[in-house]
Amino acid sequence: MPIFNSFVNFLIEVLYELQIAPNPFYAGVILFINGLWVPILIMAINASMILWRDWRQGIYHAKRKYVLLAIDVPRNNEQSPKAVESIFTQLHGALPGRNTLYQEWWRGKTTDFFSMELISIEGYVQFLVYTQVDYRDMVESAFYAQYPDAEITQVEDYVYGQNGELKNLVFPNKKYEIYACEFDFIKPDAYPIRLYMDFEHSLSQEFKDPMASLLENMNKIGPSEQLWLQLVITPEFDYKWHPKANAIAMKIAGKKLESSSNIADKIISGIVTSLDAFGSAVFPFYNQTEDNAQLEREMPSLMLHLTPTEQKQLEGVQMKADKHGFWTKFRYLYIADKAIATKARGLSPVMGSMRQFGSLNMNALRPHKYTKTWSLYYFMVPQRLAMRQNKILRAYQDRSRAVGSNGIILNTEELATLYHFPTEVVKAPLVSRTQSKRASAPISLPIEGAPRTLRESVDDQKPPEPKKAQSTDPTDKTPNNLPFI
Repeated sequence: MPIFNSFVNFLIEVLYELQIAPNPFYAGVILFINGLWVPILIMAINASMILWRDWRQGIYHAKRKYVLLAIDVPRNNEQSPKAVESIFTQLHGALPGRNTLYQEWWRGKTTDFFSMELISIEGYVQFLVYTQVDYRDMVESAFYAQYPDAEITQVEDYVYGQNGELKNLVFPNKKYEIYACEFDFIKPDAYPIRLYMDFEHSLSQEFKDPMASLLENMNKIGPSEQLWLQLVITPEFDYKWHPKANAIAMKIAGKKLESSSNIADKIISGIVTSLDAFGSAVFPFYNQTEDNAQLEREMPSLMLHLTPTEQKQLEGVQMKADKHGFWTKFRYLYIADKAIATKARGLSPVMGSMRQFGSLNMNALRPHKYTKTWSLYYFMVPQRLAMRQNKILRAYQDRSRAVGSNGIILNTEELATLYHFPTEVVKAPLVSRTQSKRASAPISLPIEGAPRTLRESVDDQKPPEPKKAQSTDPTDKTPNNLPFI
């Protein structure tokens, strides 16, 4: 083949020039001239596109205003995590239509996000939601619909410390120690983690809340210690992750995945069908081959031969794809004074609590190896550790979606498993809860600015007030116009 021979001769000439190159710089120039500029140009264009999009998105989001809402859980919460699943389903409504090229590359418009946070500051535990001001009413309505007795209040942001001591914090630091990471999956996103239904006893129907151990551990930290958990969730289009889940499910089942056909596929399919019809009419044995192909298409799948583990995996993958998904950045951070910071209280209990949600046959959460700030080895450990600590602290404070790992896909059930209000069986004493039961206002409560007809109708329904008796005692100095006399 002339083209192949020319390519081989070109490679031989380049290798010969590299062998006679007097120094590495000259060898690099030879490689650049003879084709190395192509991958360099591609990487430069790709990096420029990323930088451009990040810049435009930064400008777009700088104009948005955000609010941090504290959610005080009901004291006698009898709701299961199913209620929180409904909340996440409603939040998925923030997903807009697809962006145009102008919106994506010039305006920097992206899908809006929410940050579901669970923090412990010196042992005081609080549920928080970080959202745009535009979505505040939607968030409050979603929570009140499932928890009418909950209390939602706007609070100051905690990520910079009470006095701003964490705002410009840089590591290595003489005062503070930090353990942090992002979580990712051990398997593809299509496989689910253990869901809250798996923590319910099959006979007694007793729910063993997986949040119990986590909340107890968060209650145990003391002064000068803080433990933060953050789920930055972005509603994801179903068409972006459902096909991958479907492909994995069909692979487990041993079935052929039906690919979507475009115009070219339809044209080719029509030509092949015409040829098959012509072959059947001309050649007498052509139908036998077609019949064999038909038999192959109708052969039973591997469903009857699946192991119990494969059957469970197939069911789990398809059940996960049955719910709406969120692209999620799951972060953990423990920060404390160096004198009292310890892995035994700030790291190990959290990692142990996360193991509850894992299944070796399905999926599990693990610390992302390039974001965790412990167990670094080999070369330049202090410098690499400080870089990771600064990076993840800033990413947490900014609720960043670009820094760190690639993120994971969690559907509404998985999010409700990882973030839900503790049930009444959880006795963590320092979890913020409502102090009293909320009650609706009376129907006849006067409304400021109400129409005159409404005011008159309310006044007409009131019985006439009896006249108050006048006091005849000359020594009585009590006013006669008080409402309770």
